[in-house]
This record gives sequence, structure tokens and C-alpha cells, in this order.
Amino acid sequence: MSLLGGLFNYSKPGPGVDKNGPKKKRFFYFLELFGRKFWKLLELNLLYLLCCIPVVTIGPATCGLVYILRNFANEKPVFMVSDFFDAFKSNFKQGFVLGLLDILSSGIVGIALLWYIANQGLSIAMAIPLGVCIGAEVLLMFMRFYTYLMAVTVELPIKHILKNSFIFSFLGLKTNFISAFWVILLVIPVLWFWPWLLFFILIGFSTMWFITTFNSYPYIVKYIIEPHEQQMRALRGEDDDEYDDDDDEEDDDEPIFTDIGSQEKPAMPEKKTGKQKIIR
Repeated sequence: MSLLGGLFNYSKPGPGVDKNGPKKKRFFYFLELFGRKFWKLLELNLLYLLCCIPVVTIGPATCGLVYILRNFANEKPVFMVSDFFDAFKSNFKQGFVLGLLDILSSGIVGIALLWYIANQGLSIAMAIPLGVCIGAEVLLMFMRFYTYLMAVTVELPIKHILKNSFIFSFLGLKTNFISAFWVILLVIPVLWFWPWLLFFILIGFSTMWFITTFNSYPYIVKYIIEPHEQQMRALRGEDDDEYDDDDDEEDDDEPIFTDIGSQEKPAMPEKKTGKQKIIR
């Protein structure tokens, strides 16, 4: 049986809970988690800020942050500092590139957006590029919900992380809008009332990323982890009958991310050339 079998089952309120037992609404489950992890989120937020050297370590630090938050969402035990820095170091190269791309793309689109807003009175035609810039900014936000999360969860090249993030931005459209709503709701007071800046310094970043990680991770589980697990069981010749009851709903869906599911070859023990672990 796979070590990951059943570990990422989001149909259950938590690990070890009877699948036939009562299920909590995810909103209330999140509030419960947030309440229990509040002080840990505060510590994590400060650790994240201490490790965010502009441009250089924002990406790797975000990988460490998201890794811890992913474990919080799964109610897995973590060693805050050591696990954060382990994820920071192991994902440094990808995190740096993702962070740099994130800053450059958001900066370019943001500057263009501000320019078109300032000059929209010059011509009605300005409304078209303004709308394009707004759409691009929203798309970048939605993709950001998944890029760092995939970096700390699966072994994929950056181009595949970006491609899958682009797909997820549309696949999870409703969930992405919900995440964006709560993120914006947290950001607006900071922009308008300076005392709220203290909230962001203390716990704002970890709270925003906890919301997006909690909401986005189930899509990675359903469309990447579970298909990969099924593929690995099939390659090992294991009987899949014991998983039928849990996977009835997913069986009707075609795998979307063919670049790592049906086409990924299992790592061979005798060829140890770099990272071999697919799901982390």
C-alpha cells in the first residue's frame, strides 16, 4: 500500500476520522484550524519576514512558509524552524526563480495598470488595455496560489509548474475568487488605515497564505497526487479494489495533468542522479 494512500483525503475532517462520520463544512473547519494554529501562525509570520531579503530570498522563504502551512492544513506535525529552513534550502533554486518571475511579472503588469488608470481619460480606447491589465493581474494572483505550493509538493520543472498553475487558475476559478476575496479583504484595511499595518507585520502574510494554501491544495491532491498514486500502484501491479470506495467520484474525471501522471516514469533505485522523489 502506498505511504500516501489516504493521507491527502480532503473528504474527511481530519486524520483518523471515520469516513462515515459527520463532516464539517470547510469554512468552519478552517476557522477551527486557524484558532488552534493562531500562535504558530504568528511565529511563522515573523520567521518569514526575517528571511525575506528583497528579491534574493522572497521566493525560497515563501516556499518554506507554504510548506509549513500545507502541513498545518493537513494537520501534520511540524518542527517550525527546522522544517521551514529545510524547505527553504531544498527549494532555493526553484523558489528564487519563481520569486523573481513573480516580482517581475507583477511589477510590469502593475506599472502598466497604474499608467492606464492615470491616462484612461485621454481616450475611451484606453479601457481595452486597462481591462487586459486587470485580467492579467487577476490571473497572476490565481497562479500564485499554486506555484509555490506545487514547488514544495511535487518534483516538476518550473515550466510545468507554471503551466499547471495556469490551468489551475481556471480549473479552480470559483475557489480562486473566494481566496482572492478574503486576501483582498485583509489587504484593503492596510492600504487605507495605517494601524492595520501592525496586523500584517504580526500575522498578515501567514494568514493570507494559509487561506490560499488551504483552498488550493485539494486541487493539487485531486489532479496531481491521486492520479500519480494510482499510476504508481498500477506500475507495481497492486490491486486497486481497496481504493474503489474512496475514489468513486474521481473515477469519472479524466486526468488533466498528463505531463506528470501517465507519462512520468518511476524512479529507478540504481540510477541516483539528483532528486527522485515525485510527491513530497
